Amino acid sequence: MVNTIVFDLDGTLIDTLADIANAMNRTFESFDLKPQPLSVYRKLVGGGSKNMVETLVPKELDKQKIFAHYLMEYEQHSLVETRPYPGVHEALRHLQQTGVKLAVVTNKHHQQAIFLLKRLFPDIHFHAVQGVVEGIPKKPHPQMAFTALAQIGTKAEQCLYVGDTITDMKTAHSAGIPSVYVRWGYGELSAAAGTPGEQAPDFSITEISQLLPLVQAGQEQEGTSMTFLAKDKAGFDKSAIAAQLLPVIQSYLVADEQDKFIGQGDALLLKQLHYFIEQDLPLEFILPGFPCKSPNDVDKSFSTMPDYGEVRAIQRLDEFCLRLNEIYPQGSRVTILSDGTTFSDIVCVAEENKEAYKSALRSLTVTENIAWADLSALLESSKNNAAALSSPAKRKALVNLVASGPRAFEKFVNKVKGDSEQARVHDKLCSYLYHDIHLERFSEGDRDSYLESISEKAYQMMYRGRALSHGIEQAFPHHIRLSVHQYDNAGPKYTFALTDHQQKSISPWHTVPVRLLSGQYMQLPHSLAKEKQLAQVTLQQQNWLYLEVPSSEFSRYSYQVIKGPKFGLKISAPEGKGYEIFSADFLQQLSEEFGFLVLAGAGFEQQEKLVDFCQGFGDIYQWEFGPVHVVKPKEKPDGFVHSIEKTPLHWDLSMLPAGDKYVEQNPRFAASTFMLYCKTPPAAGEGQTTLVDSRMALKIAGQEKVNLWRKTDITYQTKMTYFGGVPRAYPLVFEHPKTGEDIFRYQEGSELELQQFLLSSDSLSGQALDDFIADVNAIAYDKRCLVAHEWQAGDLVIIDNYYTLHGRLPMSEKSMARELWRVQCFS
Repeated sequence: MVNTIVFDLDGTLIDTLADIANAMNRTFESFDLKPQPLSVYRKLVGGGSKNMVETLVPKELDKQKIFAHYLMEYEQHSLVETRPYPGVHEALRHLQQTGVKLAVVTNKHHQQAIFLLKRLFPDIHFHAVQGVVEGIPKKPHPQMAFTALAQIGTKAEQCLYVGDTITDMKTAHSAGIPSVYVRWGYGELSAAAGTPGEQAPDFSITEISQLLPLVQAGQEQEGTSMTFLAKDKAGFDKSAIAAQLLPVIQSYLVADEQDKFIGQGDALLLKQLHYFIEQDLPLEFILPGFPCKSPNDVDKSFSTMPDYGEVRAIQRLDEFCLRLNEIYPQGSRVTILSDGTTFSDIVCVAEENKEAYKSALRSLTVTENIAWADLSALLESSKNNAAALSSPAKRKALVNLVASGPRAFEKFVNKVKGDSEQARVHDKLCSYLYHDIHLERFSEGDRDSYLESISEKAYQMMYRGRALSHGIEQAFPHHIRLSVHQYDNAGPKYTFALTDHQQKSISPWHTVPVRLLSGQYMQLPHSLAKEKQLAQVTLQQQNWLYLEVPSSEFSRYSYQVIKGPKFGLKISAPEGKGYEIFSADFLQQLSEEFGFLVLAGAGFEQQEKLVDFCQGFGDIYQWEFGPVHVVKPKEKPDGFVHSIEKTPLHWDLSMLPAGDKYVEQNPRFAASTFMLYCKTPPAAGEGQTTLVDSRMALKIAGQEKVNLWRKTDITYQTKMTYFGGVPRAYPLVFEHPKTGEDIFRYQEGSELELQQFLLSSDSLSGQALDDFIADVNAIAYDKRCLVAHEWQAGDLVIIDNYYTLHGRLPMSEKSMARELWRVQCFS
């Protein structure tokens, strides 16, 4: 399926030739050079303006000076005659409306490209623009295309590359992207179509409208209005795979002010990648980090235990591996060396707190892409049972890896004092220990002795840090070294960004997570976070994260995550208050993020009030009986929805009749959000609504299974559901219609006499189908992703219908009065 189109710019989207030629000729005249005809520039434009200067200017002249003059001329006159080609703007609007991501890769100067796109296509969002910048080779080298795809997070086989020159066709081939040759540009069709191999495009079109059916088809085809020119794509060689991995890895790094990744770090990283690729081994990374929480819960952290900041950091590492796995079939893994033992005594973290943090951290991690290690892993070669050693014994064994003897530490200190660069590192550590951890409150004695103790601790940190690095090199000799500390990325250590939008080295064990009103997250020192207008969110009575809120009034409400790490959010109003201050947009954002919200004691006494409240969440689905479906057991039920039986897991509006007007428009039509309001609760301990965290279910399943589920359609059949539903087939995993994220779509079968809900599959049958469904059920009901909500009168539950599955546990006759009001909204 095509989800991204990468366009060339000059000669493909816009006709810039006249302005380029005029600017170049004015430049030539300024340097007493002969102007060139338009035909000369037409042949050279695909290689970029710098290439024009290199080709047309005599070597004895200062080409750099001439090129700089051209850039000035072109910048001042770049929109005199430049226009989009006919139909291009309309086609881009259409592609954007259908959800296709748009990118531009051009040999034009980067800032020029951005300027022209903003001026000529102000209403079009380009997910990536890559022009010529220092350090990235130009087309036809594939690096610019790889960089754009890395920014978008898409695969080459899900793209089309659209361009007008042989340079573009070579670029597409090198990047492994199916290519589309446009005949209206500056290239020559005869050269491109008649040349075999890497210059032969896959398709040729004569007008932009012919691109649209090609995108919809998403595969190689031949039609009346397009010519299929090439059929076979050569597979990536191993060098191409390594080159494609580089920009993905770079996109997760924190750039230093004097960053040296391009031209230095990337060369070393390529060699490291080749070690794994040549042997068909999974990529292995090592990240020392997540040691223990800062004890400074006033200025830095929430407490000594993990919070949602650690969860997000681990999820980002998992996402990093998944991105690499899309490119490299052997997969990848990050080993987190979570070692608090090395420095815990220096930073005043108690042994029990360090161990509790370590244990909780591992329990929060649900991914096959992350492995855990600690200090014991570095000592196994010297100690047969290193894990059994006490913490002081482990620290002693660690430093003995590099130096031993009574005066080893003293010699190290003297060496640091005599090295100006190392002395500066020591001073920084002193500042860190004094200001960041606030050890002063733990100290005794006067200020001079305290400062002396700080200096000693800083030397100890350096001494043990040197031993730790040596131990990692010995125990993990081929692992690619990631770091949470700031380096210039020249290698062999690369600074990994544990949060997105990160501009400097930040760690969650020294900060707290803050969800901004925009929906983005920041990790901030606790003292800075408290300067914002925030509401505190807890998990099991522990501080978990902060929500930025519109006003102080919101902070008076209670916010509690129902199931860690982030499934379900219960909001409770203060005495005498309702939920009128919460906008529908804010609540919908939270329901999408947490899967579902519980507004405790919302108190809608009339159905009309509930309907009015729901209006802000989208269009309300209208049944024959109106917008509210009263879910209450009947004496003679016509299905499990109106019985006291269990209701199988499902998602709402999944089994509408085929003739429903919304289903005719979209076979996968469903509610985006729906509300359950508790008019009368069931008896205690029964009739709970079950809710499944779809995102957690996919993590538990693992990527290999998710890929299989994406290809597996299940047909669901029942006579009674939704008042006349018909058999419907859905893949177990498909894309969220707005975010493109994988979502788990499953409806549980039922053999009840009251109502059968039958599952079948064209690709599976018999015992194979039974085993397959049993596995799906086991994951859906895994305690890590299932919540059984106990109803209280007046509860309103707002459920995201994409990220959440739901059902109901059985009831007894004691719960015949149970009554829920259900309203489905779609947008």
